[in-house]
Amino acid sequence: MNLIPNINAPSFTLSAIAIGYILLDGSTPAEQNSLGNWFMLIGQVLCTNSAQQQVLNNRTGQSNSTNRHVINDDNLKDDNKTVNSKNNVQEQIDMMNKVIKALQQQINDLQK
Repeated sequence: MNLIPNINAPSFTLSAIAIGYILLDGSTPAEQNSLGNWFMLIGQVLCTNSAQQQVLNNRTGQSNSTNRHVINDDNLKDDNKTVNSKNNVQEQIDMMNKVIKALQQQINDLQK
């Protein structure tokens, strides 16, 4: 799953700031707190998983193609790279659409 777009770090960070401000609109402080904690929990799950994978990868000096979290991942061969392929771009668009729909549902639920 390639959810992360290929944009520079400042733009990526700015997009998070923009989304955060958009989500403030029309929400009570309690709703903002609830949604913020939900997003932080998602972040903690991702951090915990990737940290453990890094530990395992660094101990073995290996990484697998579905969970690449070793510091020297650039040196690993991947014959099936399709970073710039149309299929990969479409998969990213589809995933982003799913995320947008899920966020919209969360916003609608909070506004009720």
